[in-house]
Amino acid sequence: MRLKIAVIAHGIGMSKGYSGEGRVYKSFFKMLEEKGVDYFSVSFAKPLVQVRNPVYLVPFSIPRFDKYQRLLTYFSAKKVKVSLDAFLNASGVPIPLSNFAKHIIYAGAPAISDLPSKYSSGLWKIYLLPFKGILSSLKDEAKKARFVANSWYSAQALSKVYQIEVRDVVYPPVDVETFSSAYHEGEREKFFLTVGRIERGKMLENAVLVSALSKVKGVIVGSLREKGYYNKLLKLSRKMGADIHILTDLTPQELVKLMSRASVYFHPTLGEHFGIPVVEAMSAGLVPVVPEESGAKEVAPEFKYKNVEEASKLIKEAMEVDRRFRKELHERATEFSEDKFRSKMWEFIEKELTS
Repeated sequence: MRLKIAVIAHGIGMSKGYSGEGRVYKSFFKMLEEKGVDYFSVSFAKPLVQVRNPVYLVPFSIPRFDKYQRLLTYFSAKKVKVSLDAFLNASGVPIPLSNFAKHIIYAGAPAISDLPSKYSSGLWKIYLLPFKGILSSLKDEAKKARFVANSWYSAQALSKVYQIEVRDVVYPPVDVETFSSAYHEGEREKFFLTVGRIERGKMLENAVLVSALSKVKGVIVGSLREKGYYNKLLKLSRKMGADIHILTDLTPQELVKLMSRASVYFHPTLGEHFGIPVVEAMSAGLVPVVPEESGAKEVAPEFKYKNVEEASKLIKEAMEVDRRFRKELHERATEFSEDKFRSKMWEFIEKELTS
């Protein structure tokens, strides 16, 4: 008999595009299709993207309240009336599903962990309070489910929050094929590139500060989410005398072209579970400068920083690496392809289903 799996993918009811987490959904769907599995696509709100066998509770899309939609997919999942072999939960939250079928959770560090994030202060902290309380009541489910973390950094945080031991890691899928087209062994321009949504949680002000301290030109690329934050970055750049250019909503082709010119990639976000743009940049031949407080240091440990002062020095050092090192980074990035992600995840799922 064909396997039957329900994929918990709350984000398909929130956005038409595929973010880093969305790439995981897409890879899960493709993996299950390749393996001939009957699957359901479960979200709280009606999907904005075309998916197979959608199951949802609310008949319209809701673009906000991300954390709470992760919890509310529980009620959608209960609507699946066939006998399932497993729930494959790509939303990272241990909603109580283990009593219905095996529950496999692919997760990053929980938002309620003590890692640096936008949820650490201000209105975000208030927004997260009910979520934190609910998650605290789900520790029993966390002990029943099987977690796969998206980095060892995340695994450590998951273990601490849920008081379990997370021993399995599969790094997320990266479109290395597209960004590899930017790789070459010729000369590169002396500027660093930063990629991230223009929103406060991405800590892009660190890129501005690094440019000011190092006197190196920087280019920030990202979709414009918060106009107020965008203006704040411009104001900070003028105040600090930074040579920073902010480019919003570039096409993938424009980003690839820019990557073919840049020398260094600077990742500004402390507490990042993994950092997909880091691997994209590596595949293009850029040298990553990444926070020590992040999962990115697991894939690019050579130039890791503790603070912006250290990062500003490393940026200049990274500019001078030889072509052989760029080639090594380019080749290392191939280990994070979508094909390899699907292969490793299926190996884990198959092991769980037969245990």
